[in-house]
Amino acid sequence: MKKGKVLFLLVSISGILIFSSGICILGESIIQKINNGNWFWVGTIALILINAGVCLMINAKKYR
Repeated sequence: MKKGKVLFLLVSISGILIFSSGICILGESIIQKINNGNWFWVGTIALILINAGVCLMINAKKYR
């Protein structure tokens, strides 16, 4: 397997996993907000993970 293809797969799959984790944590933040819990920091972490995942997926095309 070529080095570029391995890097492409590694970066794109990790981007998808990080993005999906951010979406799941966002759902937890929404549930906490509805229940009047502490949702701010959980929502902030979700936003960071979602943005990091999208950036990795976009940058993965460099290695293709």
